[in-house]
Amino acid sequence: MTESPSFAYSVLNRLYEYYDSHGIAAKLAEPDDEAPYASLLIRFEEIGSRNDAALLEISFIPGLEEAEKEGVYLLQTFAVLRDQTAPDSYGVLLDECARLNLTLPIGAFGVTESGGTLYFKHNAMFRSDWLEGESGLQQLDRMNGLVLHQLHQFMDQLADKA
Repeated sequence: MTESPSFAYSVLNRLYEYYDSHGIAAKLAEPDDEAPYASLLIRFEEIGSRNDAALLEISFIPGLEEAEKEGVYLLQTFAVLRDQTAPDSYGVLLDECARLNLTLPIGAFGVTESGGTLYFKHNAMFRSDWLEGESGLQQLDRMNGLVLHQLHQFMDQLADKA
């Protein structure tokens, strides 16, 4: 991302303002050395029967300048559900994620090989004209609602395996 506000940054900023106006705590994280792209961070509490928390990180995938010239943007939603899992649980958790992923309407659960981080990830491709208006923000919110619904629905099941 360049020093001047990009289209992707302006969409994240508008989405931040949208959530802020609806009383949903969010933070717009500026690019830095660790993450050279802006992201919108939204923390949700009370997920599943254990009342777990999840932090959604929403960002546009950087480095796609050619696509952006054509008005195409790739948005990623990412949430770490567990920083680590027990090494002996890795295989069972990986199998459970694969089984669940067959039924999900969007995104996928996964487990990193190193450290066993349990995560959810969703990528979506958008045209810039679709993202420009208020209806674009509402559609992004609905997509985030579906992500949150899936976290509510499957967090306990996955946490039991972790």
